[in-house]
Amino acid sequence: MTANHRTPGTHWRHRAPGFTQDPDTLRRLLDALNRDHPIDFATISRTVTEALAVQLPPERAWVDITTLRLRGHLRLLLTEYDGDTDAPATLALHRDAYRLLAFCDTFDATTPALHAYELMRALAATTRSFADLHVAEERHQ
Repeated sequence: MTANHRTPGTHWRHRAPGFTQDPDTLRRLLDALNRDHPIDFATISRTVTEALAVQLPPERAWVDITTLRLRGHLRLLLTEYDGDTDAPATLALHRDAYRLLAFCDTFDATTPALHAYELMRALAATTRSFADLHVAEERHQ
């Protein structure tokens, strides 16, 4: 064993951080930075579309990862939404979103795959409705 390998981290090469060169990613980042609310609706839309388009039976690991992404998207939309909650439809959408997020906390690896799949699809539909509401509110302002 060499002396460099005895001290953790001394044998690692130090590299300058690399940044993405993908034009689509850069465009999305710039669009997000130029908005009042930096929400990446393209990523949300892509995740929702993938979740709603998948056919049975999907792999359980993919369902769990997609559910985790959808939970994050929905929480972001809920924290950024500052619109009118007096409308009955908007209030019902808020209730559904919070109910689904609370329901997600009870799911774990022992949950049957079909139940996890249905929860993922419900999250996707609610996230899509919430994103549409958010975009419509931004257009009216």
